[in-house]
Amino acid sequence: MKLFLICLLCAPSVLIGQSNAVTRFQQELKNSQRGMFVLLEDESAALSKKFRELMQEEGLAELKLNMRVVRSNNRQSSDLVDYLRSKFSWKSGSHWAFVSPDERCLAQGATPPDAQALADQLAQAGIESPIRRLRAFTRQYPENIDGKLVLLRTLRSIAEERTRGILGVESNNRQRGELLQFGGDTRRSNRGIFEQFSEILAPKEKPVQLSAENDLKVWARWADEFDKLMVSEQWLESDFTFNYDAERLDAHSPIVRGIYKKRIGLVEEALHRWPESDRIWSIWFHMSSVLGERSIKEFVGRLTPMPDTVPGTWPPYMIKLALIQEARRNGDWRDLRNLLWDSWLQMSQALSMFQGSLNVSRLGNQSWMRIIPRIIESQWQELVDPLIESLLRSGDIAGADSVVAQLKESTGWEELSDLAAAIAIRCQMPQVAARWK
Repeated sequence: MKLFLICLLCAPSVLIGQSNAVTRFQQELKNSQRGMFVLLEDESAALSKKFRELMQEEGLAELKLNMRVVRSNNRQSSDLVDYLRSKFSWKSGSHWAFVSPDERCLAQGATPPDAQALADQLAQAGIESPIRRLRAFTRQYPENIDGKLVLLRTLRSIAEERTRGILGVESNNRQRGELLQFGGDTRRSNRGIFEQFSEILAPKEKPVQLSAENDLKVWARWADEFDKLMVSEQWLESDFTFNYDAERLDAHSPIVRGIYKKRIGLVEEALHRWPESDRIWSIWFHMSSVLGERSIKEFVGRLTPMPDTVPGTWPPYMIKLALIQEARRNGDWRDLRNLLWDSWLQMSQALSMFQGSLNVSRLGNQSWMRIIPRIIESQWQELVDPLIESLLRSGDIAGADSVVAQLKESTGWEELSDLAAAIAIRCQMPQVAARWK
């Protein structure tokens, strides 16, 4: 017995490594839920390269299946190589298989398969595309709007992923969420918000267009479902929307751009009926920014807000941000001043009232000094900064002096002088900047 234990402890470590490699592979399979592609290939990596291309093709892309590549000449994987060759009766050379979590081989071969044929084979084995299920559901229940919206979101997610793969476009997930989402009105103070919004409204480069072949493969199905939804007017009854800060990957699609151009009039008609619907505005904003050929100012000017709309709250918050950027880009400084003036009057009155109430309250001046900077900072990028800039650039220096002076008097915000001076420097007015310092 002692001799056996000694021999076991002294056994080469490679044997332990071999056992661990197979165990890890089996555990990975169990965790894969539906299974995964397993590729055994040499150092040329030709098979895995072809498979990565296949997994972007229609029929396979929507399955979103994982792939495990094992190099046949890798000594550290030698035990796993032997295991795979024995398990699936693979001889020398490269091989592939789709393996279920319980290690059943559902499809295999030695050369890359046809994408659609492989998708059909997997469907017969129970690995069915969510698109197929959703299409079957919407055909059975054509009045179910939720099913259509889920189908649209799924198709779009796949189309965006395939577009990134074809064009080498990186995701902007790092930036997503920093602007308002789903047409909501939850705001976030962020000094980079206007730079991001400016890029959406006026990209530095025109979007590269997909080839006709790729466009048909990638975006045609989503465009068709979107078009059906718009024509049926079910989108008006649903909560369908676009994120204001959604990636404009559809701007790479001539097919989608054509649909947007044909259907944006339906959205504009809806906004004439519901001019304050932020959800409908989000759809218009997305479509128009992809097309890049509509003036936000001109369209807003054709709408009539509700009679009880509070001054300074029209147009909706995100569209006002878009108008600010459009006016800055076009140099429409007087229009920008007029757009923001009512909001400024509201803000200045609120500051005066708030300061007066705090001066006689138990909060005291110290609490006031902590609260006011937060209020001003939250309004700086969307109101104060563009207002001061519009006054300076339109020649109303006295008006800009008045705004800065009132803010200094009513807030005591330490950063105010530097920020105001920076606006004057941006407008090439160093003397004004020096006065505000």
